[in-house]
Amino acid sequence: MFSKIPIQAESFEMELTFHIHNLVAKHGLVGDGLAVWFLDKPSNIGEVFGVTNLFNGLGIMIDTYKNGKRGQFPYVNIMLGDGKTWYNKGTDGYETRLGGCTAKDILNPSKGQTKMRLIYMKNGYLSIDFNYNGKHEDWNNCVTLTNVQLPSIKYLGFSAETGQLFENADIIENKMFALYKPNGDFVESIDELNDLIREQNELDNEVGSLNKLEEMDIKSSQSQRPNGQRNRAFKKKLSTQRRRTISRLKNAEKRIKEQERKWRLETYGDENATFIKRMLWSLTTVVKIVLFVLIIVILIWFALIGFRIQKQIRRSKTKGLLD
Repeated sequence: MFSKIPIQAESFEMELTFHIHNLVAKHGLVGDGLAVWFLDKPSNIGEVFGVTNLFNGLGIMIDTYKNGKRGQFPYVNIMLGDGKTWYNKGTDGYETRLGGCTAKDILNPSKGQTKMRLIYMKNGYLSIDFNYNGKHEDWNNCVTLTNVQLPSIKYLGFSAETGQLFENADIIENKMFALYKPNGDFVESIDELNDLIREQNELDNEVGSLNKLEEMDIKSSQSQRPNGQRNRAFKKKLSTQRRRTISRLKNAEKRIKEQERKWRLETYGDENATFIKRMLWSLTTVVKIVLFVLIIVILIWFALIGFRIQKQIRRSKTKGLLD
């Protein structure tokens, strides 16, 4: 299954929750696997984990059956197709493998589900991690790659395949997050993302420290101690820091809201356009186009009728003169 509309974000994070299981398999043999796709167009049903071969885009294939001679399975195979390169199922795609990792705990996980986290940056950075045990933030890196260029138009898809051997592949939940900078542009690289995370953490720590200091200041003001001037001086310093922090937060929020309003105004003609308004706007546009085409068709139809009537009148007059 593929998304109906392409992914708009140039940098994004995806967190997929899924479950591959078969508790009644003989000798532990199952097949064939689950795949995640980022292709230039939705694919028809085919032989590569349910997708047609010679695909253009990124394939993340969680292969649970070993066809070739190399590697330990289950295996996560990464391939970047160019629309011309053939995926060799007999060798489990070894010749076209961009990277991969063994994922033994991905089949019949103890917690009943597995999580996959994918981070992609517009400069080509790609990182894929797995969480097998359900513990919070307990991620195991599978691959970290650079210069992975996805198609400019990319559709998200999921597929699975079975044969004589089988398994169940359940898609439980999928979340996607666009990665923006404060100015509204997409994050360019992982270094830039780390800087933004560090700045956010520093800001969060600063706000938390200010809240604690404010609580201490209130307690100190309630207790009658002889060093009241020190408390008043500290309160003044706290107030200045807090005002600056709040001001930065408000200015950042204001900039983001202004950019969103500007984008909505340029795209939909209304800076306060909500999802419902956008849907109504799109529906109204479609209705207008349909009505316009219908009016043109009706006018052409009337014109053809008029032309046929005039032609018939001319024929009738000509016939009368000959008689």
